[in-house]
This record gives sequence, structure tokens and C-alpha cells, in this order.
Amino acid sequence: MRTSFYITIRYFFSKKKTNIVNIIIFLSTISLSISTFSLSTILSVFSGLEDLNIKFYQNNYPDIIISSFNGKDIFFHENILNEKMRSIKGIMCFSKTMEKKVFFHYKNEKYFFHLKGVDSKYEEVMNKFKKITIKNDKDLSNNKLDLYVGISSIFPFLFIMDEIETDSISISFFSYKNKKAFVPFLMQKKVRIKGLFHFNQEIDQKYLFCDILDIQNLINKNVFHSLEIKIHQKENIDKIKNILQNKFGQKFRIKTRTEEKRAFYKVINTEKIFIYFLFSLITVMTAFNLIGAIFILQLDKRENIFLLWSFGYSLYRIRRIFFYIGVIISVFGWMIGLLTTSILSLLQERYHLFKIGGKIPFPMKFTIEDFIMMTCIILTVGFFISFISSKKIEISYSSR
Repeated sequence: MRTSFYITIRYFFSKKKTNIVNIIIFLSTISLSISTFSLSTILSVFSGLEDLNIKFYQNNYPDIIISSFNGKDIFFHENILNEKMRSIKGIMCFSKTMEKKVFFHYKNEKYFFHLKGVDSKYEEVMNKFKKITIKNDKDLSNNKLDLYVGISSIFPFLFIMDEIETDSISISFFSYKNKKAFVPFLMQKKVRIKGLFHFNQEIDQKYLFCDILDIQNLINKNVFHSLEIKIHQKENIDKIKNILQNKFGQKFRIKTRTEEKRAFYKVINTEKIFIYFLFSLITVMTAFNLIGAIFILQLDKRENIFLLWSFGYSLYRIRRIFFYIGVIISVFGWMIGLLTTSILSLLQERYHLFKIGGKIPFPMKFTIEDFIMMTCIILTVGFFISFISSKKIEISYSSR
């Protein structure tokens, strides 16, 4: 084995008779390095996007949400609710929320929004939610509903000015007159802009926020739609979910943040499987250059090989020489591609060469799992093609 490997090293690095042999071996190495670079870069981007979305879910979704099935109202006496929640170790805080679909009327225009009523604990549950109060005084004379509008929406610049026509602002939404008949009627309410809020661009443009007590007074019901819960980072979310399920019963839907993003994980994993399959095929196609490289090198070293065979060097050991040459080409291509990806990742992390929409740096994160999968694909294909090529060489020399 040592002799075969030594001869392989000499054949690979020694000067060839014709320059075309060097070119073909170089192209084989480059083709495998490009396949490695492409696969590792794509996987790095996928892992980076996955990590970015995990952070997005952590910042923009509560750890656990308790709601009723079919969006029905929830009623709990304040003391009973506090007692249930405080008895569970690991819960940091919780917030009662209520959501309504409303039409926002400004002068002669109508805009569709989701109105979300939250209590004072909401900012503790969702750390990224920030609100700025512009008008602290309560407008009791006109009995208007105080709203917070998103900084990223189209309205804030209108409401900062004092001379705005506040009587031209109102909201309307559907409610029900009684629980049994569910007779809908359109309720309209004058509003004023109390301040601004910021969460993320999507929420800013889609939602209006207010105090949940204002909505409860408006519909004359002391109810809420969901409980949004934040737990300690070191606690097990699934364990706390089971405890909540036992305390609240099967009538309530309890979902963790992980369950909310499960659909996203399915999409990412499906796309990764497709990427593995696609680039495996591409690697197989590019690795076929190995067959040409090994065959051309065999022709270039034909006299030397025949001399070895004449002195009793077995065909099996000759075949192993060219198998090792294919392995060396595969390893060199893998190393060059991996090194190129590493350099690109470092440059992207430090200098943000590529950006999403010209603002957000394109995320790249090369995980151990991606490294193992990429290495297995590239080297397995390279070793397999090298083995097939060496078999052909044995047949060609057996007849000589």
C-alpha cells in the first residue's frame, strides 16, 4: 500500500509528457472545488436564514399562547387567573390580549387594520414591542378610543401635528348583540391617536394597538382572546405547556413558539433535501471529469506502468495507484472549495458584501451538520468515480 501511494504521489506531482494532461487534472480538481463551493455556500445561506428566522420568532412571538378553539372569548376572574399562573414555576410574565378586525376611517378614506388590545404586561412579554406616548391626557369629554399607530405605517406623520382634524378619525367593526342569536351589528367609535408603537415592519403596517380595557368597555364584556406567556430561558417550554394543559383543560388551545414555526422548519428541511439531491447530481456530473483525468494520466504513464507490470507488479496494485490519484483529486477539490467558502463567509460576516434589499446583511452560517453532509456527498462521489475508473484500467491492461 505504501509503495502504491508513493507512486501515486510521484505520478500526481511529477511533470507529464504532454501539457494537456496537466490541464485535464487541473480542470477535474477545479470542477470538484466548484461543486464543493456551491454546495457549502448554499447550505451556509440556508443555515443562516434558518438562524435568522429563529431569532425572528424569538423576538416576535411569545413563548406560549393560550387561546380558545374557534376564536371564542375567554373569561377568568382576575384572582383565579393570577393564582393559576403564579403556581407554575418558570413563567416570568403573561399578558391578556384581544384582537378585532376593524375599518379605520380617516376623512373619506377607509383602511383595514387589526386592532389589538393589550394590557400593561405586554411590553414585558414582547421585549421588542415599544410604544411612545405623545398625548398623556385622557380625552374624557368626547369619550374617544386611544390608539397607538405603527411607526412604519402610513399614518404617523398625520397625527403628530396638533392641527389635525380629530373628529374625522374613527373605527368601525362588527360585534354581536347577544350570545345565543349572534346577531351582528356594525359598531363605530371615534378615536384619537395617543402615540406610536414599533414592533416590526409587518406588524407596524398591519396593526393598531390600544389598551385592552378600552375594548372591553366598548363591547361591554370583561373577556379576552388569548394569553401570551414569557418563560425563563432555562425552562423547558414543552414541560410548562403540559402543566398549563392540565390546569386549563382540553377546552383551550395551547401552542408553543416551536409549534408556531414548525411549518417553517418543514419548508426549510424540504428545501435542504432538494438541495442535497440536486447538488449530488451536479457533483456526479462534474466528477465524471475524473474518469477522463485518470484515463489520460494512464496513457501518459503507459510505459512506466507496463514496466511495473513486467517486473511483477500486480494489476490490483496498479489499479490502486489510479484509485489513489482520483482520491487525491477529490480531496484537493474538496479542500479548495471548502477554503473558498470559509473565506467568503468571513468576508461576508466582517464586511457585509451581500445584502438583502440593500439593508440586511445576507446571513451565512456553516454548521457541523452541513459540513458532514457536504463532505460525505463530495468525497463519496469522488471515491466512487475513482473506483469505477480504476476498474476500467485493469481491463485495458489485462489484454496486453
